[in-house]
Amino acid sequence: MKKIIFGRCYSFSGEASHQALLAECLALYPDAGDVDPQVAIRITQKISMRTPSSVNPRAHGKFLHGMLTSFPAVDVYWGWSAAGCLDIEVAQKARHGIKQKIRKLLSMEYSSDVESFEQILHEFVLVPSAYFFRDVALIHASCVTVDGNACLLAGTGGAGKSAAMLALRQNERIGFVSDDITIVSAATSHVHANMAWPKIYGYNCTGNALKGEILAGRGWIDKAHFSIKNWLNSAGVRRKIRPDRLYHHVESASAPLSRLYYAVREDVPDIRVSPLGVTNAVEMTIAVITAEYSIFHDHLHWEQYNALATAQTAMLTMDEVIENWRLVLSQCLAGVGCFKVSIPFDVDQVVYRNSMVDTLLAGAVAQP
Repeated sequence: MKKIIFGRCYSFSGEASHQALLAECLALYPDAGDVDPQVAIRITQKISMRTPSSVNPRAHGKFLHGMLTSFPAVDVYWGWSAAGCLDIEVAQKARHGIKQKIRKLLSMEYSSDVESFEQILHEFVLVPSAYFFRDVALIHASCVTVDGNACLLAGTGGAGKSAAMLALRQNERIGFVSDDITIVSAATSHVHANMAWPKIYGYNCTGNALKGEILAGRGWIDKAHFSIKNWLNSAGVRRKIRPDRLYHHVESASAPLSRLYYAVREDVPDIRVSPLGVTNAVEMTIAVITAEYSIFHDHLHWEQYNALATAQTAMLTMDEVIENWRLVLSQCLAGVGCFKVSIPFDVDQVVYRNSMVDTLLAGAVAQP
């Protein structure tokens, strides 16, 4: 199976048990046809035996031509082929028995096999793979197209990005691009589709039909889990849903970037939109993504540590990534409208959503 993802050709292989999961998780990405792969991903039961040059800490392995990143749910080996293809080997860690069932009941999500696999594939494999290429950068932002042009709503977790985008989901002018992590290209100033399934929290379901949609077809334990946790704390429960079941239209390839909005909670009397300088937008982007994606960034720091300790060359370091992102983002955002949306601490959520809908659809910017 070959797909165009983040502007590159990715090939996928695995055992028969993985084929249906891959087909479902990758269904919305365009087929690549006969294009030679630039990234090759193999899904296995266990990572192939290799002898590391160092292992510090136990979760990170340094190899002469690659590195092993071990996460709680998956092991991922990264290496470069002789032809310059990024080779990735992925082994999901099996979890069975009563402990796993209890963990599932206590978690925010009552995930199905495909939902767990989709999250692992995007968060620990596909998104990190973009770090290895110098022509793209990541933004912690939700993204939709408005009449074909991409608009980003960025900010820290809990700033209201997804809530604002969900309010637009059935508008015919809107196309879904990404829910949480957006990939931008320096060469084209386009935003690449990230078809990771949107996460819908309990508070996103207040006053609309979302709860019925995300729980449709699920079992009674799943539904009871959501209802009880939503009653206890609407921010402590969520479900995932495929983007094409949620949005009127899905942009599965890429779209030209036109606007970037940063949602910022601060001490202001009302919602206001003001211009944001490109330099500030770039540095805010780097600060947020560095903090929000630390689970992978830790491995890049450990890779650098192991390389220094063994007098080898690191496969990739966080310093290199940030330097590259700064260049890519500066180029991408130079011709883009960048704005800050100042949001009062105690803003009414309906007022906020309506304000963001008006801003994104009209493209109008109120001066401070």
